[in-house]
Amino acid sequence: MGCGSSDAAAAYSPPGPPVYQQQSDPPRRTSVHSAGADPPVQVQMMIPAGAVPGTLLRFQSPDGRMIQVTVPPGSTVGQTITVAVPRDVSHRHSFKTMMDAFNHCDPTGTGNITDRALFATVAKMLADDRGEWSELDQDGNGAVNFPEFVEWAENHNVDLPMGLEGAHEFQTEGGLDGVSFPSAWKGPTDDKLWNKRLEITDEENFQELSEMFKKCYKNVWTRDRKSTGCNKVPAGFILRKASKNENFKDWRGYYLKRHMLAHSCSKKPFVQHRVLTEQCENLLGRHKLRPHVNEWFLFHGTSPEAAEKICSEDFSISAAGSATGTLYGRGTYFAESVTKADEYAKEGADGLCCMMVCRVIGGYVLYTDEVTPNAELLEEHVTKGEYHSILGDREKCRNTFKEYIVFDADQVYVEYVLLYKRIYAEDMKDLVASGR
Repeated sequence: MGCGSSDAAAAYSPPGPPVYQQQSDPPRRTSVHSAGADPPVQVQMMIPAGAVPGTLLRFQSPDGRMIQVTVPPGSTVGQTITVAVPRDVSHRHSFKTMMDAFNHCDPTGTGNITDRALFATVAKMLADDRGEWSELDQDGNGAVNFPEFVEWAENHNVDLPMGLEGAHEFQTEGGLDGVSFPSAWKGPTDDKLWNKRLEITDEENFQELSEMFKKCYKNVWTRDRKSTGCNKVPAGFILRKASKNENFKDWRGYYLKRHMLAHSCSKKPFVQHRVLTEQCENLLGRHKLRPHVNEWFLFHGTSPEAAEKICSEDFSISAAGSATGTLYGRGTYFAESVTKADEYAKEGADGLCCMMVCRVIGGYVLYTDEVTPNAELLEEHVTKGEYHSILGDREKCRNTFKEYIVFDADQVYVEYVLLYKRIYAEDMKDLVASGR
């Protein structure tokens, strides 16, 4: 995640103010301030052991603030760099927490910042920054949620607590900023750059995932089946390999978004929507999803290459609809049935298809069973904060599948990547005969 120190930063010793050093060659310069801001303070620091170009470091400025900087290209260990440290502008605002600043930018309480001019004003107060929108809107959906705002603030050295109500109730050992991690998390909980896919070797967990293909199967055809290259519905699927996704940055954004939507859902009447994956009781017991905010396990079919890109970089809302269409708006689409998700799954070089099992936060759900919905109006209801997601009930109006759509990448976290084989009716006979 682009907002914290790395292992290399931990190696920087002694702690405290930056190292000042005279050298014959002029020191390299790097900046953490915006053009047009008040003149920064020029501070020299030595690049610590283990740091490489692109490494994120935090050091203490002469006035006691913690400053984040990226090691510039071409720099080497032991070299001194000059850092342009922004002047302390905390006297310019009265915000006590990041949530206070975010709420100021979101005066109508939609859960998103959409007023670019207002954000620019706040950015000037918080960080003496011009408030470039492209730095803020990471998933390209035209609106900025709280996790995106927090990351912008941390990247600009805004020294404020988050201000999440009740965050301490969820914090676990090793978690940062009140963020807790799933009990099955294998990696470190204090490494903001942690981003790995871990193969599932636990037989019980693998079997739970394999059972999803049986319990969430529906023998239903739609015209999208043609895109698989075979216009027949498979008789089943066989799981060959499964990996667990662990991405610190994405989990943190998801966790913060879930906390905000849970708070929102506690303030007015709420409807829980049940999904087909709830039949996978053992898997759900392992992960303890939260029904009070409509947190679901849903499927998303894709290619192995796209799955790796999504796991490592997150979903791109700006590219939404490129594979699935935009019947319910320009969001990211998910299915409760493996059969529906399989319509968009692609084979890799090994002949195995790819599907992701994702945590999805539905929050307040906008339900529709219209055959031809007004996509623009539905999308507007969500992006303006009245609802958090859409449930398109094609099962009711077309006897096919339910579809779930979100418009914010932080409402999704990829839990597993599944590689599997499609089995057709003629294959089943051979499998039965062989006892497999």
